[in-house]
Amino acid sequence: MIDYSRLACGVRRQKQSRRMTNYLARNCGDQPAGANLARRRGLIFAGCLVLLGVLGYLDYVTGYEMSFFVFYSVPVGVAAWWIGRWPAIALALAATLTWLLADAFSGATYSAPFFYYWNSTIHFLAFIINAVTIAKIKSELDRRQALAAELESARQALRDVSALLPACPACGRPKEGAGGSGAAEIASLARERTEVASALCADCRANGVKAQAKPEYAVSLSSSSCL
Repeated sequence: MIDYSRLACGVRRQKQSRRMTNYLARNCGDQPAGANLARRRGLIFAGCLVLLGVLGYLDYVTGYEMSFFVFYSVPVGVAAWWIGRWPAIALALAATLTWLLADAFSGATYSAPFFYYWNSTIHFLAFIINAVTIAKIKSELDRRQALAAELESARQALRDVSALLPACPACGRPKEGAGGSGAAEIASLARERTEVASALCADCRANGVKAQAKPEYAVSLSSSSCL
């Protein structure tokens, strides 16, 4: 007998997937996702540059005796978190130049050129360390989230397959309500979920799991008996 509850669940999942696809299409338009991502990254980078300009102006107005060093790390950290390591390094250089210009226009003087170069190097290295560290933390968090999503997807695939098994894997006793549609449902699941594709034969994997199982190779799931 056909398990209509499982078929209805599959239909609901397909409807939810179509609704999500339509929602993304309406919100993202016809433009590819890469263009939207590049536009967002450009806006964030421009915003960080504007923030650096504001900080440089405040540093110039307050004079060189009041340090704004820690605030220059904010746009660098934002760029490292949302854009990446290399844009953050570029902003680290821009932050160093902004600080130098603010000090120069506010009348900062040094007793020897060595101190000027020393302070500039220390500021630049501090910004670089912030950029690389924050970008590394964000990269590790994204990697862990991706691994967690893959693990949950694999667990869900195993749960779906186990629900379609016609018999108990421990004793071989047929499950209550198991019908002959299990083979078709498992084949459909294998086409949708890459985690289950390894259970297919070499021919089906080579064909991209597009063909239905041939009748002579179909397994009669309703003929299972308790071992």
